[in-house]
Amino acid sequence: PPMGPVFLSLPADVLKAEGEVDLGAPTRIDPRLRASQAAIEAAAEILSEAKHPIIIAGDAVARGDAHAELARVAELLGAPVYQQTVSGTCNFPSSHPLSLGPIPRVQRTARQALQDADALFSVGADLLTMSLPSEIDPIPPGLTIIHLHLDPWEIGKNYPARIAVLGDPKETLPELEKALKEKMSENRRKEAQLSLEQVRQIKEKTLLGLREKAKEERERMPITPLVLMEAVCDILPANAVVVDETISSGRALRALYKSEDPHSYYGMRGGGIGWGIPAALGVKLALGDRPVIALIGDGSAMYSFQGLWTAAHYGLAVVFVICNNSGYRILKERTYALHGYSAKSDAYIGMDLERPGIDFVGLARALGVPGERCEKIQEVKVALARALSQQGPVLIDVHLDHSFKP
Repeated sequence: PPMGPVFLSLPADVLKAEGEVDLGAPTRIDPRLRASQAAIEAAAEILSEAKHPIIIAGDAVARGDAHAELARVAELLGAPVYQQTVSGTCNFPSSHPLSLGPIPRVQRTARQALQDADALFSVGADLLTMSLPSEIDPIPPGLTIIHLHLDPWEIGKNYPARIAVLGDPKETLPELEKALKEKMSENRRKEAQLSLEQVRQIKEKTLLGLREKAKEERERMPITPLVLMEAVCDILPANAVVVDETISSGRALRALYKSEDPHSYYGMRGGGIGWGIPAALGVKLALGDRPVIALIGDGSAMYSFQGLWTAAHYGLAVVFVICNNSGYRILKERTYALHGYSAKSDAYIGMDLERPGIDFVGLARALGVPGERCEKIQEVKVALARALSQQGPVLIDVHLDHSFKP
């Protein structure tokens, strides 16, 4: 059904006018559309014979509350589950042994993840939105794509689907599960269980490697983004909600954060910045009984910092963590990757927030929000634990490593 922002403009004379108006009654359309049996059977035929299927879970899975349904299909196939490249929420539980997190928005990395797949099952996903142009196509040649989505606009939008399935994931996946159970041989089921164990081991090895790298960086100053994300994820309570506008500082966040339900994580779907602070206020209003922490880049914060006054005015207990690398690092990274003038001259014009530096703590206090600046990771841990115990908003300004080159 239609959703999203609506702008309604009323002239002043209309606003002042009086009259009898019959507003009618609302119509609520049930969006639980189940796919046709023919489409389900066709998808099951391909997936049941695939040796190395991969699943990409999109925001429609979370919006439709279909985590459990997707997990059962993934387990039956032994298929690793990635989340779509730009996720607005938690599309698959991070603790599940088949969960490998989001596919990075880099063509080479995405291609490596999909290289050995013989079937790609995209469930409610915006399929493979990338950041920069590349000569490398993230989809390997000849890869069979099955695309299930409730929105026909998304199906085949970026890549043609061999099987295009129009339907709601929550309604359609149980039917697909039934069809798969009928079609999968005993040998294929055993292979799927072996695959599940292999994916679990890969996941554990990857996480262990990330933890080891964080351990090596813990004594570095300024704090590295990886060490900050590890500290934040380790201290958050189980029912916490993360609003993520880290942009470049949070690349390890999704691997380290225990994100289990659709409301545990909210990320930025578009490319514009400044969303995080007001989004965190809305999330707190909607989920008042859950701790909300907003991880915001310093450049992003400058677009909507006045939202802290709203937080103070209404007593919204949001913890704002400013990932402060004194600049727009994502712009530097992308400009560098394009191998143009900036990369050759090492001059990144208009991308630094220095001379003078921004006093985020002073700004927060001026808007009625207490804050503190942290330059050591232990200071961050103490400040974060204290902030989570408060009944109102708190800002923590974390001084991060400025480097951006690979």
